[in-house]
Parts: sequence; structure tokens; C-alpha cells
Amino acid sequence: MKTDLLSAATIGRTHGLEGYLRLYSLSGEVEHLMKLSSAVVRLRDGSEKKVRVESVRIMSGDAFIRFSGFETPEKAKMLSGGVLLIDRSEGPELDEGEFYVADFYGLKVISDGVTAGTVTDTSEGSQSVLLHITRDDGRVFLVPYLPVFLSHPDLENGTIELLMPELLS
Repeated sequence: MKTDLLSAATIGRTHGLEGYLRLYSLSGEVEHLMKLSSAVVRLRDGSEKKVRVESVRIMSGDAFIRFSGFETPEKAKMLSGGVLLIDRSEGPELDEGEFYVADFYGLKVISDGVTAGTVTDTSEGSQSVLLHITRDDGRVFLVPYLPVFLSHPDLENGTIELLMPELLS
């Protein structure tokens, strides 16, 4: 299940007197952010606000962004702590075989040819992304996205194969 919006960065504190906010890229890349003209900010309360990007600056390796209508530190502070969501087409370019973590959401987990659950969430683990797999009975299991446990996702069919079924018991 592909989503149109991708989480690109978290929005930090204000910087300076012109309403700039520090960005913390979730991909580690910032070049794609330089081309943004619009985005959505998911605020801390879960609501979303469409914004027009006025400027993105890179200084000493750090990224800073300013939005139209938020040109003062007081106004910009309202967006601090939010998540910058961008259109999938404006995300970092992917190499062959790569995909976004957002692409895991909604995948059917297949084990021995039978649907064993659905990927409902992800979180960062120490070695890999952890997939939150929810079974029909509501139980949730965390499975590391490592080749010993899971296949490469089949995004075309919306599935991923669980190689060790005992992880969901």
C-alpha cells in the first residue's frame, strides 16, 4: 500500500529572527528538501497543515526551512516538534530494489502460503527497522526486517514473506 506522503524530516526549534526552523532529515539526505515548494506539517496534536515552503538553507551541514505565513520566530514556533511530510515524487531518488519504510505499511505477511498478519507500524530497532505485524486476533509481534526473518517486500502484490513462522506464535 503506497502512501502519497512521506515523512521527510522532523521540525526542530526556531533559528534566528526570520522564522527559520531546524530540520532533522529522516533519510539522512537533505538535497531533495532544497527543491520543495509545498509540504504538509503533521503537528504534535496529530492535525495536519498544508504549508508553502519559502526557503530552505543548508548551513554547516544543517538544514533550515522557512514557511510562508510563519516568518517570525513566534509564528514558526507553532510548527516546532512537527513532522514534515512531502509528496512521494519529491523524496530522495531510490536505487533499484530500494523502497521507503512507508511502503511496509499495509503489506500482508505471508507464511507457508497463508496470510499470517498485516504490517501496521514500524519502529527503529538497534540493527534494523522493526515491523509491527498484527494478526487477525489483534496480537502484535515485532519482527526485525532482516533477511533471516523476512523476504524483500513484493510491493506490486502488497506482500512480504515471513521466513520464520514461529516468530508470530
